[in-house]
Amino acid sequence: MKSDRSPDIPLLIAATIDCADLERMTSFWGQLLDVEFQIVDHFGFLAHAEDRKVTLWIQQVSEEKAGKNRVHLDLVVGDLAAALDRVRSLGGAVADRHEWQGHLWNTCTDPEGNVFDIMQGQQG
Repeated sequence: MKSDRSPDIPLLIAATIDCADLERMTSFWGQLLDVEFQIVDHFGFLAHAEDRKVTLWIQQVSEEKAGKNRVHLDLVVGDLAAALDRVRSLGGAVADRHEWQGHLWNTCTDPEGNVFDIMQGQQG
């Protein structure tokens, strides 16, 4: 953390996904991202790593998902087709394909319907 940071300025530490089935969701996200989660009570924690800019937490909640999530994760890969196959094989789904100004991405959902995007990394 910057030493000159004002104490009233928030620091982003994690993105959190609410879920009903913690085991299933940490398995899906862990396998998709090739990482391990530590489960404590009703939370799954992805440990900090030097090559990771933001961490991911999975939180089990009692409320059902209602509607489309307004915040989502954006992921980038070198092989979009293979990544989409991976999403499907892990129990997720591929919903829409998008292209804009040379950028190609797909909107996907995890096993509980949470939306995220996977983008083809730029060549060169």
